[in-house]
Amino acid sequence: MTIAKEFAAKLSVAIVAVAMVFSAFASSASAQTAEELQAMINDLLAQIAKLEASTDLSAGTGSCVSIMAPLTIGSTGADVTALQNRLIAWGEVIPAGATGYFGTQTQSALASWQGKNAVSPAVGYYGPITKAAMDAKCSDMDDSDDSDDSDDSDDDMSLSGEGTLDTVEVDDSEDPEEGESDVEVMVVTLEADDGDIEVDRMTFTASSTAGSETDPWDVFETISLWVDGDMIAEFDAEDEDEYLDEDTGEFRFNDLELILEEGEEVEVSVAVSVQNGVDDAGTAAWDLTLDEIRYFDADGVATDEDGPLGEIGDAINFTIETEGEGDDFDLSSSSEDPDAMTIAVEEDEEEAVGIFAFSLDADGSDDDIEVNELTLEVTTNIDADDFVNDFYLEIDGEEFDAESYTGGTTTTLVFDIDGDITVDADDELTAMLYAEIEVDENFNTATIQAATVSYEAEGADDIDANDTVTGEEHTVISTGIVVPQEGVSFDTSTSNDGNGNVIGTFDIEFEVTAFEGDFYIRDLASTTANATTEGVEFAVLDSQGNEVTTGVTAVLSTDGDEENGFFYVEEGETDTLTLSVTVDPSATGQFRVVLEEVWYDEDKTLGSADGRTLTPASDYRTGYVTIQG
Repeated sequence: MTIAKEFAAKLSVAIVAVAMVFSAFASSASAQTAEELQAMINDLLAQIAKLEASTDLSAGTGSCVSIMAPLTIGSTGADVTALQNRLIAWGEVIPAGATGYFGTQTQSALASWQGKNAVSPAVGYYGPITKAAMDAKCSDMDDSDDSDDSDDSDDDMSLSGEGTLDTVEVDDSEDPEEGESDVEVMVVTLEADDGDIEVDRMTFTASSTAGSETDPWDVFETISLWVDGDMIAEFDAEDEDEYLDEDTGEFRFNDLELILEEGEEVEVSVAVSVQNGVDDAGTAAWDLTLDEIRYFDADGVATDEDGPLGEIGDAINFTIETEGEGDDFDLSSSSEDPDAMTIAVEEDEEEAVGIFAFSLDADGSDDDIEVNELTLEVTTNIDADDFVNDFYLEIDGEEFDAESYTGGTTTTLVFDIDGDITVDADDELTAMLYAEIEVDENFNTATIQAATVSYEAEGADDIDANDTVTGEEHTVISTGIVVPQEGVSFDTSTSNDGNGNVIGTFDIEFEVTAFEGDFYIRDLASTTANATTEGVEFAVLDSQGNEVTTGVTAVLSTDGDEENGFFYVEEGETDTLTLSVTVDPSATGQFRVVLEEVWYDEDKTLGSADGRTLTPASDYRTGYVTIQG
């Protein structure tokens, strides 16, 4: 019976009851008093009003119509009736029902509703505040109804056309590890033609192709179906009794309610959760076969497709990998590793300098990697304790101090990371080693170089390995000159000397900065410059790396000050020097020039200069030039 028919029946009964009351009053000599009869009539009218209000609420009309304000004692009309119906529908009591007259019963019912809904003052007056509160309640009810309607619409989506399953494609995906959950191993692509269809069930078979364990319930925990990242069905693969055929490993997903709209491809992922401790993990292999699909068309006609449609009947094969097999982690070189540099530090002033960067590399790993320990080695030409106060490692914004160590010429540093750094699968992080350098008045110069030794980490399993990555060698000074790589530029050219010979010219322009003192550089460029002769040392190399000295001339110049055959660089100033080398070889070949060392002194006395070796050589050499001999 519909809501409207049910109400009509109840209303008819009520009217008949009223008629019987009047009939009894007219015909009975022992009739009750008029007051008692009126009370009975009022009760019946109230019941009728409740039935009317109930019907209005269920139908979505009447109870939430707009009611104008104000209304109070003595008000009459359609707005009063609507207010009375609303109050009755919301559970308030008006014995006389919806009479259209605002009396004490309506006032009492309205005050009751106001009190329950925090409308103040709760005195039974229908004004703007009460109107707003009731309108808001109606709006909430409408939104809820709309949501319910939307849900119903989704649940009751209708099919159209005379749909058939047109496309079934089966592709393999990933190899799961033991202990892994919901790993996609198969992708089934479905498409309907000539109309929509609803896929009701899908049947598969899991069969062992390699390994000693052949029962799927001893290998898998669950097998599940996924669409657009949502699980739509799950099979309890551990329960032997759930299989359709225990001998073959056949199982089924029922009641899928998967809608395929005409012409739209849907990918169904088949995922497995694998038990821990699988026998023969690493070599254990399984076939997963799509056996059958049942679907319904718009007329409710069921079709069971078990081949030869598409790739129904086709199998994919996957291997169950050993736990941790997908872990891939190593230490590798980093683009952030500093080039070889001269580190100039003032006496008794500690400075933290990044001297070595390397990558914690989980590229290609299936699992995130927790780093537990890193071991590095620092090599210096003097004891590290003579100029380094401490070392620390910075990774992803976190700092880790080295465990206790003795700083000799070879210093082993152990950093206890303790799982505080995790490298996401297929990602990498950069680690930078800092040296806290401080020198005293007795310090002259030192070299420092760092490298990785080993690591301890954990993915799905423990990963411990030796892994060597080596940084550049740096020079530490407290006084002297600095020749930075970024201040070097090159220019090369060839010309004819007029006698049929080709001459190559190599210009190397470089900056020199004086640190903690004024310094002199002799106006001399030579392939044999040293502390005695002073000046600038360079080398000409052929394509085999052999040094060439025949047919080589060189000139050194500056844009700064000159004093009696010396270039003068004041403390804190930077001058630009140019080495110009001419090469006239005896035989045709390829040649390049390398700026190797710059000798400097605090005065112009020959024989006591200090040399600044320039490394790496690749930053201070020209490219090759072909010169005809």
